[in-house]
Amino acid sequence: MKISNMAIKNIKGNLYRYIMYYLSNSFAVTAFFIFANFVFHPSIDAKSMDGHEIAKMGATNGMVISQVIIVIFSIFFVGYSTSIFLKSRGKEFGLLSLYGMTRGQIKKYVLIENTIISIMSIFTGILTGAIFSKLFFMIMEGFLEIKLPFNISIKAIGLTSLIFFALFEIVNIVMLFKIKNKEIIEQLRSSNIPKTIPKFSKAKSILGVSLILIGYIVAWFVESVLVPLAMIPVTITVIIGTYFLFTQFSIAVANRILKSQEMFYKKTNMVAYSQMIFKLQDTAKVLFLASILGAITFTATGTIYSFFTESPRLTGLNTPQEMAIVQRGEELNDDEVVENIENILEKNNVKIIETHSIKGAEIERVVGEEKTEERFFIISNSDYNRLAKPLGRKELKIKAGEVIYNYPYNYELSTEEVSEEDRQTNWNEIGLNIGGETKKFKLDREIHGGVMALPNVGYFDALVLNDVDFENTLEKINQEDLIIYSGINIDNWKDSYEATMEIQDDLGDKYSGSYYSKILAYKGVRKVYGLILFIGFFIAFLFFIASGSIIYFKLFNEIKQDEVEYNILKKIGTTEKEINKIITKQIGIIFFLPFIVSTLHSFFALKSLSNLLMGSLFKNGLIVMLGYLVFQMIYFTIIRSIYINRIKYN
Repeated sequence: MKISNMAIKNIKGNLYRYIMYYLSNSFAVTAFFIFANFVFHPSIDAKSMDGHEIAKMGATNGMVISQVIIVIFSIFFVGYSTSIFLKSRGKEFGLLSLYGMTRGQIKKYVLIENTIISIMSIFTGILTGAIFSKLFFMIMEGFLEIKLPFNISIKAIGLTSLIFFALFEIVNIVMLFKIKNKEIIEQLRSSNIPKTIPKFSKAKSILGVSLILIGYIVAWFVESVLVPLAMIPVTITVIIGTYFLFTQFSIAVANRILKSQEMFYKKTNMVAYSQMIFKLQDTAKVLFLASILGAITFTATGTIYSFFTESPRLTGLNTPQEMAIVQRGEELNDDEVVENIENILEKNNVKIIETHSIKGAEIERVVGEEKTEERFFIISNSDYNRLAKPLGRKELKIKAGEVIYNYPYNYELSTEEVSEEDRQTNWNEIGLNIGGETKKFKLDREIHGGVMALPNVGYFDALVLNDVDFENTLEKINQEDLIIYSGINIDNWKDSYEATMEIQDDLGDKYSGSYYSKILAYKGVRKVYGLILFIGFFIAFLFFIASGSIIYFKLFNEIKQDEVEYNILKKIGTTEKEINKIITKQIGIIFFLPFIVSTLHSFFALKSLSNLLMGSLFKNGLIVMLGYLVFQMIYFTIIRSIYINRIKYN
């Protein structure tokens, strides 16, 4: 029989061992091909597209980066999976040697076997990718607002085939060097050598737990700009701690359970836990890898999802009014502009809650005798209070000759008070150019959080003046510095898109930059963050599948030994129900232990990111983790079912 025929027969006879490896490889190829097919789509051409340039560039770059991530991920994944396969096949290689095969022929046999799996993965991946490309294009059409007719790119097929075939073959050839030149008898006995009770180092166990606790404490308490600085050291500390947690501490805990008579001699625990300690020893590195992979997946997904949900706040969309317009210069006399806006809103069934129109002005700051480029929007104390009251903000009372500086953003949402270190001003007295004369005002205090949507209509810093000072200022300044600000609060602003577009057309170019509607900015932000969220979920799901697949490989590569042990249990009278319980406990621990550790790591990572972003990401992180838990439970149920059936079949 030819070596190639032997390889094909072996794959057919042991399909269960290859199925997850094959499916995971196919999934990576699918993901890569979908992104490549998008990048090579004829409509993704900057010269011919109608969509926003930044969105197009961002989408294309995002796809290319995603492809690079998938290839890097595939190198590690394929390498690790192949390594597990080879380690578990010592007895098989020993038998082949016994029948006269040389080490070179065994390597050729393994290479042919892996090449067949690789070609099947590439073919399946491209075929699946082609089928799902239409769905992918439909989603991208929604984000980019362009037409993407169904298309299969020959370039994408060629690139995907070339990259993955080369990748699989290079990794396979490298892994072949791990087939060592052992004696035949040594290879045949490799799976029959009795295992000794695993030992652990008390010092390394304590070190592992300590490192994780140190990482958690730093992640919890570090704040603002220190978060990026602490990120790498904390990550390395926690990774090292996790390694010792699985390779040392888990063995220590299992040893402790074995010595606990109350727990050990309860029902089938004796069998389940005495085997468990060996499984923990054998799978420690796999569990460590799955935990780190899971933590990266949960944290990345939770962060991206949080950015998506928090995007209105982070991008300054939480404006006091949903619509705003400023009039200055010739438009000051346009008395009907606000009335027209209200009429269009009513015509489109958008309910108006209230409209505020106030007078203001833009004034230059003077330092010494020199005018500066720093300009402030000034309003009266009364108008500020009128705008602040419906927002639940504190009302102000300003003395003559004093001002209150109003910074438009408030990162500390719980209070308007400003600490000394958070101050935006570096002055306690300010000179303002009022009609060519400099008038000085004393700074009463600084407050954060605007009562108008000033940054959205071309202004930023605001000063609140005593009413008398404000009226005196308006009398002296030039007419072109006068401004009328109108802010409109509406109900269900997310339904105001049609009305907003009609208002924009009605206002024309003369109000360009002076008109703001939250729905327009919201749609732009959601489009960008939605695209990032979609790509992020796609990659994270790939990581999640890989994490589960690695555990699957490890379990099913040792199933032969497990079958022997369970058959012995049957012979001594253990029922099928009891064996199923033992299997469920053992697989459950292997599956959910890394999930719990990943979740804990992600929880503290999200706390650290919350400190950086000055907001809580826990709620979104919890939603993401619950979603993954559902997938994990489904995956566990399927694997448990396959595993039990396999044991029964034999």
